[in-house]
Amino acid sequence: MGLYDFDYAIPNNFNNAFALFLQQNGDEEMAKHIRVCNVDINDVGYADYAGLPGSNWDKHAIDVTIMGYDEDIVYMRGQEQIIKEKMQKFIRPGKSGLLIRDIDFVVKNDCLEIDLPDDNAEESFSILSSDIHDAVRKNEPALVLDRLHTYSVRYIKKLCRAHSISIADDCGMNHPLHSLVGMLGKYYSENVLFQSEFIKTALKMNISVFERFNAIRNDCSYAHDNIVLNKTEAIYVISIITATLRLFQDIERNLVVV
Repeated sequence: MGLYDFDYAIPNNFNNAFALFLQQNGDEEMAKHIRVCNVDINDVGYADYAGLPGSNWDKHAIDVTIMGYDEDIVYMRGQEQIIKEKMQKFIRPGKSGLLIRDIDFVVKNDCLEIDLPDDNAEESFSILSSDIHDAVRKNEPALVLDRLHTYSVRYIKKLCRAHSISIADDCGMNHPLHSLVGMLGKYYSENVLFQSEFIKTALKMNISVFERFNAIRNDCSYAHDNIVLNKTEAIYVISIITATLRLFQDIERNLVVV
């Protein structure tokens, strides 16, 4: 150890620990943004040599990189000096011997993106869409699955009603999602002029895809007390389902009835 017995220790799970510190000190808004970001800390060596002035004998300088979604980074760039002051207090330089030299903010460019049909005229669609995008922003795709299933059911039912397709059997029991998708796909295949056979084939295959989506919602999402689907597969499911919903919307917008 050096003269002051600094430990040069960086707290584990830094962003969550720092977010908790902010929350405990009354800064809920900043804590919310920090919690969904990745924080990387690089010890660049003795503070004197790293260009930090003052009485910094035996202290180390650190550079901090905060990576997150655009919304979070825009907020934090506007609060840079405050973040630096609060983070410096959190890492306790008198004990750790660590001094913040620079903070760099980086927008993620490899995050999951989701493009839902822009049907937010009804409050229910708006709320579901907000929940889904919030989970995506937090990079927690498993949280999306249940809400996306609910969104899909409501959206497909709306399209079915628009084309006088029954959404329930003669006893009043609602058809499951994959059956609605099958009936809607059959309507499109019989009544819409497509340039290729590919779309007709894809519409038929969607029956099985959405049937499996039902199972994922029931058995692999937070809809029930389940072991949730892993991130890689959840992202793929979300991508396939949302691409299909967007296809339906594009068909509706460019409807050319035979």
